[in-house]
Amino acid sequence: MKKPLLFCSLIGALTACQHESDIQPNTSSLAGEAVGTYRTNFYLDPSYATLSQSQMPYVELKQESDSNVTLLLTRQYPASETQVIPHVLLQRKANGVELRIANTRVGTLQTDRVFTSNGMEKQGQLLRLTAQDSSVSEFIGVKQ
Repeated sequence: MKKPLLFCSLIGALTACQHESDIQPNTSSLAGEAVGTYRTNFYLDPSYATLSQSQMPYVELKQESDSNVTLLLTRQYPASETQVIPHVLLQRKANGVELRIANTRVGTLQTDRVFTSNGMEKQGQLLRLTAQDSSVSEFIGVKQ
């Protein structure tokens, strides 16, 4: 009678000492999720079909705070130029993240089906910038 009781006590003690594996909340910031480099290709934007991959525009998002980023839009063709837009506000929406400048929506960031530069389809972060005014140029790209 003592051996089964001792065995059950040992199993109970080992089970009680296991590392807790509960799901923990994600503590990363919204800007921390969005930062990175976003590149386009002619599958995402056919208007760049005549350009080589090195001439394609790209966007970098650099973190300022938990919900603000600096947007750097670099164009290589016809001349190399970088448009810097600081203090872009990120707001979580039901279908992704919205990018705003001075209460004006300038783009979205969402997980979607994307095409890589060699034509393969995969799941990825898709950044769309829309030109509602002259503050930002149109762009569509996937996070690298």
